Amino acid sequence: MCRKASGWCVKMRSCKVNIWDRRKMRPDKWMISLPYTETKYTRPPWLTRFGFPALPRSDPKKITPDGESKHCNMSRLHEQDATRPHGVYTGTTE
Repeated sequence: MCRKASGWCVKMRSCKVNIWDRRKMRPDKWMISLPYTETKYTRPPWLTRFGFPALPRSDPKKITPDGESKHCNMSRLHEQDATRPHGVYTGTTE
């Protein structure tokens, strides 16, 4: 017997195509091979046309004290660190 592989299984194995190889199966070829499915999508009013939320998730007036910005003021935190002496922990130790 010959050691060379033969038969229908070997023939199928030799003709297989890697669909993820861009040289063999480009995205346009891959899209054409798929069946066309029409999708009707009505964009909900709470999303923008790009899919992001159209409105903020929370009202800044409800989540912050009066006169304070919704976002953290990092310079205020740095000022607090500057007033505290270095290496001194003000918390309680038990």
